[in-house]
Formats: sequence, structure tokens, C-alpha cells
Amino acid sequence: MDLLRALFSVIFSTCLFRETLSADCGTTTVGFGTSTTTQTPTNDAGKTIFIQDGSFEFTCCGVIKRWTFVVKSAGTVKFQVWRYSNTYTVVGENTFTVPAGAVNELIEFEVPETERITVKDNDRFGWQGDFIAYSDSVGTYPDGIKIRNQVYNIGQSFNFQSMANTFNNRAYAVTATTANSANPYFFNLPQTIHVYDHIAIGTTIFTVSAKDDDYDYGGISLTLPTSSSYFTITTNTITTSASISSLTGTSQALSVKAEDSCGKFSSSTLTIVIRNQIPVITSLPTTYEIDETHTSSSLIHSLGVTDGEPISCTVTSTSPAGGPFTAKEITSGSGNFGVYTNANPMLDFDTTKRFDVYVRCSDNKNYDEEQLIVIVKKNAIPDFTNLPKHVEKDQQTTSNNVILDTVSVTDTDGLTFTYTCDPASCPISIASNGRITSTSAFSSVFTPGYDVTIAVNDGHTTVGGKLWSIHIKDVNDKPQFSNVHGSLGVFGVEENTPIGTTVYVVSATDIDPGDTLTYSWSSFPTAGLSFFELGASTGIIKTKANLDYDTMGSTSFRFTISVTDSKDTASATITVNVININEAPSFGHTSYSVSGDEDVAGTKLSTPGFAVTEPDSGDTKYYFMDCGGYDTNFFEMDSANGDVYLGRDFDRDAGHPETTACKVTVRDTGGLTGTTSLTVTIDDINDNTPRFEVPVFTFYLDPTDPVGTRLGNVTLAATDNDITPAYSGVTYSVDMTAFGNDYFTVFHHLFSWFQNCFN
Repeated sequence: MDLLRALFSVIFSTCLFRETLSADCGTTTVGFGTSTTTQTPTNDAGKTIFIQDGSFEFTCCGVIKRWTFVVKSAGTVKFQVWRYSNTYTVVGENTFTVPAGAVNELIEFEVPETERITVKDNDRFGWQGDFIAYSDSVGTYPDGIKIRNQVYNIGQSFNFQSMANTFNNRAYAVTATTANSANPYFFNLPQTIHVYDHIAIGTTIFTVSAKDDDYDYGGISLTLPTSSSYFTITTNTITTSASISSLTGTSQALSVKAEDSCGKFSSSTLTIVIRNQIPVITSLPTTYEIDETHTSSSLIHSLGVTDGEPISCTVTSTSPAGGPFTAKEITSGSGNFGVYTNANPMLDFDTTKRFDVYVRCSDNKNYDEEQLIVIVKKNAIPDFTNLPKHVEKDQQTTSNNVILDTVSVTDTDGLTFTYTCDPASCPISIASNGRITSTSAFSSVFTPGYDVTIAVNDGHTTVGGKLWSIHIKDVNDKPQFSNVHGSLGVFGVEENTPIGTTVYVVSATDIDPGDTLTYSWSSFPTAGLSFFELGASTGIIKTKANLDYDTMGSTSFRFTISVTDSKDTASATITVNVININEAPSFGHTSYSVSGDEDVAGTKLSTPGFAVTEPDSGDTKYYFMDCGGYDTNFFEMDSANGDVYLGRDFDRDAGHPETTACKVTVRDTGGLTGTTSLTVTIDDINDNTPRFEVPVFTFYLDPTDPVGTRLGNVTLAATDNDITPAYSGVTYSVDMTAFGNDYFTVFHHLFSWFQNCFN
């Protein structure tokens, strides 16, 4: 017990000591000493010296304020701090160039405050440049000295633990003196900022600027000591983490903590004032002119509003009252509003020449109201200035969408032209600017001329009609189809018709002598062009690809056939239907198998998994099996899905076969069939109980017989009717439970051996 207490005391003291050393360093010195100056180093700048001995380990948290050392030759020494995490990494360095006059002198290098390296518990120091003096003494000085012919910079790592010791029992004339680390401080806090309540979640509202005068490889961390439901800090950026719309008009004091790796910290406050952005209508006041003939509900002004939150706009009043204007969203859900006229506003210049429309836009907290002045313009009655008129156009050179003429009218605002033709359906249109345009190529027109009566309406008054005539010169006779009318234009082609088979010949005539006819076509659906081709000069329609009714996306194609004489074109339609013919189903494999255990009639066996290809989509398949006369009675097949069942009670022990070869036939509704073979395997199961041939065995023994005495033989005394050897073999045992002890046993087929002696 005393030893246990002593051990606990040592462990406790060690933990307490480590915890104490992990606190602030204060003024402590790490290293073995600076009086060991007898040996001369290699004077090599390309070496790194690292000492694992505890004398060179920091056991606190602070900064290095002074390096004290002795050199045997002038050079540049880089003092480095190494930190361990799976391997050693350089986390800071101080550089000192030794002048020639300082050789063999004790040098005290005071590190500038901004270059002081932060050290933590378990950090060690080493240096680059083999200039520092040392002494050797077996068993007296530190062990674990690593010297590597390579230099390392801050952030680089090396696993010194895996490196064999280069030297032991060597003391270098170098120490590091520590001080407590300085507190970090803020550059731009405390401070008060203003933000709008509508900013989005994740918006950066402030960047904290903080600094630590010590050199700390880990840097300083910025945190919010008191968590906020609305703000968060990442690295040095404060952002919104939730909507702040509910905080309008409040001030939020956000405490910010800056902490270095030694736990030294400073705190300050960012005051955030949340306010609402007042909406401002930037597009008003302004003036808009509108004709008294205006009838539709139309956007007359798009409202420009500055506000970071969703706004809604309304017309609060008009002067005179009851003006036909409304404010609403331009596009539903867009948040952009405009001023609209109501449908059929019934504007009248003689009654009201001006409306003052007052528009208010609000974000439900504040609003802005501005004025839109709407001027009503009096309607002017239109008048024709260049009708009646007669024009001539050539049939072959006048194409579609050609400007034939322009009707001039004194009023150009909101005009609508109407017209009638004699003969009817003339190939022209008249736009709102009075432009008369052809609506088809005149090469397809066979009427020599049209009289067009034109009227114009400005939305208020209709004027007309006035006569405009057109004469079409050199009218050509267009070709005519002779065998694609009515039922002649609909025919069928059987699927699987060989490629290149002629299925129809389109015929057309042209009464103009010397005209050469050329055929072309289009298809609906377009896939028809993949299956059929049309001879451009012959009109012959042939199959172009294999026709499979069941896999084609469409089986009916409507072709528009055009024939041209190079001047005019005639069109007609034909319909080609692909005719479905019945095709036989087929199995994907030549053989299948099912299995199961012997059982009663109706027991389902394993699924055969028939893979059947039925070319005719939607056709119903029926399954039948034939197992060769008598054997067929053993099994039944579901004709709908091919599942196999026992047709009667099946007992392998009664001589029923283990495997049966059957033929399976699949038939479609058209009577076509496909066949495959099916092997049916029925496994024997252990379903028979062994039984003795005689009910009682009697054996006699003398109480003096020794243990192991053979009493009798039960060989062939029991049988089992299962045909499978693994199931028909029998073993023997003796149940001695009633006697409270095991006196007898059976070895193989011998009943023998006293297990225990009689008492």
C-alpha cells in the first residue's frame, strides 16, 4: 500500500509539474549552459543541429527574448524552434550574424519584440550553421544530438526521431531565455457600424483587424465569447448568420476576443446599429402622354425604387378622382412595379386633359409617395393620301414577303388596316404602317389580278374604303398530281419488306411544254424519311431500311410530296402505314433448369427464369411443358408465367426420378411457337425415421465384470428408408438419465463398457 501511495504521489507530482510548466514561461532559461567552449565546430553553414534531450525542451508557453551563446568561428547562425506533431516542424527562427571580433566571446542576442518566437510546451530549439562551441564528456552531457546536412525553413518538417543519434554526451554553449507572451490588440475596435435590416444571410458586415507583436506560428484566433443568434465570425470576418429584419431600430453589442496560442487575449466591442432603408421612388415625378383612343390595360410607367427589402406600390389617389390607373407588379413575383392603365379607360380629351396620379411604394416600415402626370392627347382622324392606285407585278419574280406598295395616311398613330379582295383570298397583308406585303410567292398564284378595298382605323374612327389594284403578269400553270387523291394516297406496306422494294410511284403532269418536274417530300413524323426514299426525278417510293412494326416509334407516316416545274410548286399528301404481321416468340437460351425438394403435389419449384423474345409487342405468351409421357404427370406448368409445380406427391425414396428432361413450348396468340429444354432436379430430403427390427435387446452381466466388458451386438438392428446415404446412416446411443449416472455406452454397433463401478 505504501508503494502504491508513493507511485501515485510521483504521478501526481509529475502531472502537477507539467501543468505548472505549461503555464506562462516568465523568465526561464532552456539549454545546458554556455561555459562549454573547448571543442571547435565544423564551421559549416549547411548543417542543422537538433537536440532531443530534455535540457533543450520548453515546458511552458511564452516567447524567446534572448539567445546566449559562444561561437568558435564567425558566421550566420539561425536559431530555430521545432514543434512536434507526428513529426517535427520549424515554427520560428531568429538569425544572428556573428562578427569576427565576437569569436570565443559570450554573445547575448536580445531578440526584437516583433521577432520574438512563441514557444509552447514540448517545443525544442536547435540551430542552423555549425559554429557554436561545445564540449564532450561521457555520461555527463546531453544525449540525442542529431546533426543533419540539410537546412530547413519555417513550415518545413523532418522526423528527427527516425534518425539515428549522430552524437551523445555533447554540451553546446547556447541557451534560450524566455519571457511571457504579449497580449494581442485590436486596430479597429471598439467601433460602431450601421447596417440595413434587409441584408442577406452570409453578408460580410465587418472585418476585424487585430495583431500580436510576438511571432506566433499558429497566429491569433478571433472568436465571439458570447454566441450570437444573428452574427458569426470566421477568421477575421464578421457575417450575418440569420435574418436581422426583426432587429430594426436596435443596437447589438458584439464582444470580440483576440487570443494567441498561449492563451493571452484582449477583448473589445463592435456595436452594430440596425436600421431600415427608406424606399425612394427614383423614376418620379415625370409626365406621360396617352391617346384618348387608348383601350387596353397597358404599362405606361416602370417604377424605379431603391430599397433593399421587398416593396409594394399602389395608386393612392388621382386628380381628378377616379382616374383609370393601377400600380401592380410588372411580372408576378419579380418585385418590380409599374403604373398601368385600366382596360377600357374611357379617356376623353374634351372632358379631362390631365390626370395627376399619386403613387406610394412601401416596405411595410416606411414609404415614399411621388406624382405621375398623365396628359390625354386628342385623336386625329386619319386620311388617305395615295389611294386609289394600280400596280403591276411579275408572277415569276415576285416572291414571298416582298413589299408591293405602301399606303400613306395622315395619322400614323395606332392605325389598323382592314381590306377585302375581289376575287377573295388575295396573297397580301397590310401592316399598321400601311406597308402592303406579299404573303406567298406569286409563282403559286394563278389569278391574273385583284381589286383590294382598304379601310383604316386609328382606334377611334374608321375611314375608307379606298381602291388599290394589282395586276399579275405572265401567270404560269403549275403542275398537278394525278394519283395521290383520296384513297389513292393511303396504302400499306408489310413489315420486313426487303430494302429497296418499290411500294408506290407518284405521278404528276404539267401542261406547260418543256417543264421538267422534280419531286421532294417531308414526313410527319420525321422518322418516315429514315424508312422510305423518294426518287427526285421518277417519283418512285422505295423502302430504305428494315421495317419492324414492333420496334418502330411510329408505324404510320404522313408524307407531304411537292412537285415543281422550277417556277411553281404543287403539294399533296400520302399516308404510308406499316402493316404488322405475326412473328414467332423465341427463348433466349437453349436450356434452362429448375430444382426443389421432394414434397406434396402443388409445391412450387425454383423459378426457371425464361428469357423470351416476343417480336410482337403486347402479344400474350402461353407456356407448356412435355416431359415424355409418364414423367409429365410428375410436374405442372403455369401457362401464364412458366412457373413449375409438382403435379403429384413426389417421393425420391419411392423411386421417383432425381432428374427429368422436359421440352418447354411458348406460344403467342397467333399460334406461333418457340421451344427450349428444361431439366427438373428433385432433391431427396431426410424424411424417414430409423426404426429397430426388434423392440427389446436383453444382455446379462456379472457385477464383477470389469469396465469395458462387451455385453452384446446391435449390428443391423435398425434401418432408415432414405435413399441418400447421408440421410440413411444410423448411429446408436444409450439413454442413462433414469439411472442418474452413465453406466453403459455403445461403440459403433457394440453395446459394452461399464462407465462407472457399482457402489
